[in-house]
Amino acid sequence: MMNYIGLLRKVKVFAKKYCEKDLEDDLLWKNHVRLVRKFALKLAKIENADKQVVEIASLFHDIGKFQGRKEHNVVGFNLAKQFFKENPWNGKKEKLVLKCILKHRSKFSREDNEIEVKVIQSADMLGTLFDDEWQDYSRKNLKKKDLLLLYENALKKINLASAKVIAKKRIGDLKQLI
Repeated sequence: MMNYIGLLRKVKVFAKKYCEKDLEDDLLWKNHVRLVRKFALKLAKIENADKQVVEIASLFHDIGKFQGRKEHNVVGFNLAKQFFKENPWNGKKEKLVLKCILKHRSKFSREDNEIEVKVIQSADMLGTLFDDEWQDYSRKNLKKKDLLLLYENALKKINLASAKVIAKKRIGDLKQLI
């Protein structure tokens, strides 16, 4: 069984390799994944979730996007599962990381899942809201009503009260820019 620091190093290399293959978003690793990790760790502290699980899951959560957006969670789940076969860590934590990856998409946010899953779901949405380059692109390319709807829907998809507080403030700031 690998220690956490060694595992984290390997996860970063593995996840970065796949994120950088994503042809639709060349800043996926640099912006979004970094922000999701930041918010996942912040929410894990607030919500008393397993910080190791959410850190690893945050790095892995979008590795499947290089094959497209539609089922990227399933592709990422399978890639991470193979990674853990080659790099055993902690069976119970591995299973929870895999569940976080599989369930991180907003279509699962209404389910009653473990706190770690909810942290990744909420951190993923916060990562999008705080991605300045994505927000700039959206303001330039979406109509005001579509942008406002996007913000409204983002709040509905966040399933932790602690994350909603962060999101509401950010959305307020973003609304002033349009």
